[in-house]
Amino acid sequence: MAESPSMTAEAQARRATAEKRLTLLEEEIVRLRRELATLGVEQRLPGLYLTVEVAGTTALLPVEAVLEVVRLVAIEPLPAARPHVLGTMLYRGTPAVVMDVSAMLGVRREPDLDAHLVICGGSRTVALLVDRVRDLVESPLLVDGSTTGEARTSWDGTGLMAGLCRTPEGIRPLLRASAVLAVPEGA
Repeated sequence: MAESPSMTAEAQARRATAEKRLTLLEEEIVRLRRELATLGVEQRLPGLYLTVEVAGTTALLPVEAVLEVVRLVAIEPLPAARPHVLGTMLYRGTPAVVMDVSAMLGVRREPDLDAHLVICGGSRTVALLVDRVRDLVESPLLVDGSTTGEARTSWDGTGLMAGLCRTPEGIRPLLRASAVLAVPEGA
């Protein structure tokens, strides 16, 4: 939901508090997943996860955050926005902030015309620009990255990754929905 000018200071403060609590809870979930992974037992994560391809790599995004996947549409630029905030679009009559996930990885490029927008709900509607959505993975295994023998990924150090999961296609980063969907103030 977009903030309205009529939102009271009290409502804004409650919203900010709720968003901070949600971020803290998601950070705790990340810590707990890492702790489970280091115990040497692979943990199966419940639910469905979307496999998205971004800048030549893939990652998993929890489906619970996703409203819909659509093809790339016209985006209205936002002046003075951060590099990963491309602008806005209308999604079913609601403004959505479009964020380029490849720019979050530090990769600048023009998206292909067949790129996808992953529409996600939350305090604001956010559209994540990805190169493509590949498939759904059910209940991937959370693994300890230090024991997988996998090389570091481009997701390491971005703050977007909650852990690593084993899928039939190999080891994939699991994205933190709160970090990927965080819309900078003023956007």
